[in-house]
Amino acid sequence: MAAATATAGNAVNDCFNIGSTVMCTTCFNEEVEGEVLAFDHNTKMLILKCRSKTTEELSDIYALNLSLCSNVQVIKECNGNFVDDPQKLNLEQVKMRLRKTVERRQDYLKSQNADVSSEAQELYRAIAKQYGYNEVSWQGLNIQILNEVTISPPYRVDNVVSSSNNETSCNYIKRIIKQFFNSRLSGAQDSASNAAASTSSASVSPTSSSLSSSNAASGSPVPAN
Repeated sequence: MAAATATAGNAVNDCFNIGSTVMCTTCFNEEVEGEVLAFDHNTKMLILKCRSKTTEELSDIYALNLSLCSNVQVIKECNGNFVDDPQKLNLEQVKMRLRKTVERRQDYLKSQNADVSSEAQELYRAIAKQYGYNEVSWQGLNIQILNEVTISPPYRVDNVVSSSNNETSCNYIKRIIKQFFNSRLSGAQDSASNAAASTSSASVSPTSSSLSSSNAASGSPVPAN
């Protein structure tokens, strides 16, 4: 079957039949495949029901703007034999999930600071998860929490200062910082240990070619594989 394809910015199919299987690549380079629930040609909005990534009992619903998608393909055309109409979407739930997605993206953007390291930005997000993104902000190179506690570079426990001498908040933030850097150190040590183990294994495991050369030099027969 010839697949209908389109790239971002180009025209897409005039219509996708309900029940057909469509696959496309989103602007986030995520490949999505699912059953067509609805399609609006004017807005290029395609609704797909996809297999859930967490449980087989549920499905994930994707609302896709095909103007921002690429490699749109009709994997399987529907024959049109439907017994029941597709289940109606809970628009309020869709709006709520969209709002939460936008909020998460806005929160992530708040943690961005071009003048600091990626490590500092990760620490910012770790603190914001505990206090909420509305209570954490960048003040130049400093991280400010609750408008009273400031963490200055290099963002260690010794760099935590409270303008109101709030020891309780300072101690809690210091614990977050300690846990953050300890977890990063532990992850780095695990990676180094795995790399060392792989190198050690490669160095003690002779290759078939080295075995052949050694046996040939000693006049010994080469063992059959």
